[in-house]
Amino acid sequence: MKPILGLAAMLVLATPAVAQRPVANPFSDKLASLKDIPRRAVLRRAILDSNLWCDRVSQDLRRGTWRNLSVWNARCGRGADYGVFIGQDQSVQVRPCKDLASLKLPRCALPPRAVVQNTGVRQTR
Repeated sequence: MKPILGLAAMLVLATPAVAQRPVANPFSDKLASLKDIPRRAVLRRAILDSNLWCDRVSQDLRRGTWRNLSVWNARCGRGADYGVFIGQDQSVQVRPCKDLASLKLPRCALPPRAVVQNTGVRQTR
């Protein structure tokens, strides 16, 4: 009996752990299927509902999943960059990208902002 239990224990320990597949997030999939303007309007509303400021979302990026959340990045025109985390229950959490590392969340992957230099020269027509 003991050899059978030992063999069963070895089989259990030798079996590789089954990797969990990411669970579908229908709300995030629907958001991804929208055209640019409606999708950016939804992301802007999520930012504003989180009591953060955003004049308009000028760029967005779907990052994939982290734990059980869909991760999006949004860049506001004259504001900050934000990480938007969407739960399977359609709950949304928004955090400024500058805070993500300290919160141990996935960092934003938006390209650097273009730097506009003021030359001090005024152009006239």
